[in-house]
Amino acid sequence: MSPQFSDRQIDRFDLVILLGLILPCASSLGCGLPSGLLRSRWAMTDSEYAEKYAQGADKSDVAGKVKQACDARFVEGATGVYVSGGLVLRPDAESELGAIDVGAETYLTSFMTGRGSLSLMTDGDDVFTGVDAGLRLQSPTRLAPFVGVGAFAGFAQEVVPATDDGIDNDDDGFIDERGEDRERFSGALAALYPEVGTHFWWTPNLRLSGYGRYMVTSEGRAEDDWLIGGQLAIMSK
Repeated sequence: MSPQFSDRQIDRFDLVILLGLILPCASSLGCGLPSGLLRSRWAMTDSEYAEKYAQGADKSDVAGKVKQACDARFVEGATGVYVSGGLVLRPDAESELGAIDVGAETYLTSFMTGRGSLSLMTDGDDVFTGVDAGLRLQSPTRLAPFVGVGAFAGFAQEVVPATDDGIDNDDDGFIDERGEDRERFSGALAALYPEVGTHFWWTPNLRLSGYGRYMVTSEGRAEDDWLIGGQLAIMSK
């Protein structure tokens, strides 16, 4: 994306920490481990699904078993929140940025969602913040490939030396001491992107996703990036 990030390093352990925070939160909200991974009627805790498959397919009805195992049409009308984490990659860059999104998503139909989020990209020192929105088309199935389009708009702040500006930037009572830094606005950025990915419904309310986006930026084609990420969403009606 913006050139000022090309020489910075990202601590990959930040993503591990993020997942460590997400999973306990999901569990505390009632999204425990699934009981239906090996059962064709996997979503019986959803009232619409349970009514539809109350009797269940006969053991000899292979097609019926497959339909029960795949069907996720009951998600129409569901809304929820999600957290995403990923890496921003550029083929010719020496480093990557960590990316985090926190947002909301709605199933407009069983096969299309709309979403919006607040986004942050950082290397631990400098921060790029903005808003992100998009649409996704997906199959109404438990394992659901999807394609989508989206847009991002944001701005960057970078850390620069502040040893000669006559200001106590770190509020320690001293002015212009050695090593003092300050943040400054360093540019705006807009991007449009196509994306591809796959959802998997861990439970009828807990969805895991992986995706890749090609960010076509306002900085020119030399600054276009890949964003590779994963997402956890908690949905309900």
